[in-house]
Amino acid sequence: MPKRIADKDLFGNPLRPRRPRYEATLAASDKETLSERAARLRWLSSVSPRVYMLGLQIETAIVLQETQVSFVNGNFVAVIVLAAAFMEHWFAGSLAKRGFEKEASRGLAAAIKCARVNKLVDPLILDGADRLRLIRNPFVHLKDHDHEYTVGQRMMKPQPRDILSMLESDAKDAVVAMFAVATYKFGVKQLVRI
Repeated sequence: MPKRIADKDLFGNPLRPRRPRYEATLAASDKETLSERAARLRWLSSVSPRVYMLGLQIETAIVLQETQVSFVNGNFVAVIVLAAAFMEHWFAGSLAKRGFEKEASRGLAAAIKCARVNKLVDPLILDGADRLRLIRNPFVHLKDHDHEYTVGQRMMKPQPRDILSMLESDAKDAVVAMFAVATYKFGVKQLVRI
């Protein structure tokens, strides 16, 4: 019996390595979505702060990075949830450092309220954070179908649009709000440009 050479078939022809179907599917998807992802990356680059956020806890830094990667890849619900998680981390840490440990441990709504009552953060930034929280809530806390911030209810607002466009717009707002929070000088009464 002839000895088989690893890189040749029984007739001595070179074997072509078979590409697994999942790799071919991913390659086709990559090619098909490249221009959309590139456009989202360009947009993200235009709104990303030009400062490094040093001193973040590792989980917070990972959430920040995953939010950006999720946006580029078009995972808009993930962006909304992750951006809100980043804000909750940021507010909790900032409030705890200023003696508001109780409020810091009670979630994003309580943290925003504390920052607002104590005039620690510009109201425009708090409004953006609170709007994001309200949009995020139906994704992480099951709400009745008639709740004001569910996707279905928001789709029926005066300017109807498709779900994907609405979620992409929400994700952009979430990224902008996240960066505004991330670059804000806590307790200082001026906005930091990003």
